[in-house]
Amino acid sequence: MRIPASELSGTRFLIFSGNCCMTQTARVCYFVVVAWALGLQPTASVPAMERQLADFSNDDVTRPDGLGAEQEDTSALQRALQAGPGIVRIGPGTYRLRAVKIPENVTVIGSGPATTLRTIDVQPVFLQQDVSGWRLRDLTIQGQATGDWQKRTDRGSHGVVIDGCWGYEISGVTVCRCDGAGLQISRTNIQASGFSDGGVLTRITARENFIGVRFDTRAEYLTASHLHCHHNVTGVMIHAGNTDIANSSIGENVDGLVIADHENGSHGAVTGCLVNHNQRYALWARHVTNGMVISDCCFFYGTMRLEHCSGVNITSGLISASVVTEGSEFNRVSGNYMIPESFEFRFAPSTLLDDNFTKAGPWTHNRP
Repeated sequence: MRIPASELSGTRFLIFSGNCCMTQTARVCYFVVVAWALGLQPTASVPAMERQLADFSNDDVTRPDGLGAEQEDTSALQRALQAGPGIVRIGPGTYRLRAVKIPENVTVIGSGPATTLRTIDVQPVFLQQDVSGWRLRDLTIQGQATGDWQKRTDRGSHGVVIDGCWGYEISGVTVCRCDGAGLQISRTNIQASGFSDGGVLTRITARENFIGVRFDTRAEYLTASHLHCHHNVTGVMIHAGNTDIANSSIGENVDGLVIADHENGSHGAVTGCLVNHNQRYALWARHVTNGMVISDCCFFYGTMRLEHCSGVNITSGLISASVVTEGSEFNRVSGNYMIPESFEFRFAPSTLLDDNFTKAGPWTHNRP
């Protein structure tokens, strides 16, 4: 049996564990709460419940079967999520969903690549607004885009939309085939996050989208690592400030890493990343005004382009790509190992160039 948390408030109790049958095929542990009259305060709490999506019905009484038909399973998943804190597991199969909201203290876990959640119309699978403490793990989210991924356009059809959230985690998730961003993130609740815990992204694969991962306006204090963004029109787009991206691979896109300031933009860090084999721009920074740390990264092929930026530091990396800077603002390219084949190097007079080197010694484009 389950007793709502509202009925437990201020109640004195002991907890005994036991087993009951929730379905014909599964048993879960439950807790019986007995009132205690001796004046003792509770010393334990009801633990989080774990449940299966397949045990919940849709509004039309159908059950999610994962067979990939035209059935929509939004209402069943929302019921499972609203059943209280804990874990909701989604088994193998394909499920059609729209604008599902994961509540606080709930974790959604799929069966790895065997679980596919498909968007409906232009709505995202998950629409997370103003909620913290949720988790999304180990599944694939698939949009409805078809045809050549290089011709994707931004129709606003995203895989996951996150706005006004903080303290969440997405891990082990693949997002693909979206006419928009695979992950669309904006407006971290900075006050609630304590200017630190905006959210964590790790082991994310984004492919065949218009944008793989977009850190949009005020998507701040996010920590992202082990991103694998490939075969998107743009691999990673950063409009926000205070983003920390590390140990990621951004390759084989049209444009790899694009940084273009919105409100309170830039002044973040990109470290230890491979930005390789992008068709047009490996790095495209536009009107970055608050500086950006780009260190210990490898850039192979494509062009690294800085347009009217200020305070962009590209240091301690490996560059085998064209490099172009424009504008009167000061930026720095320093301490990189250069592999100049037949690339173009064109620098504004204000660009600081020092301690770059090749296999033959100091780079000829260094400036005193």
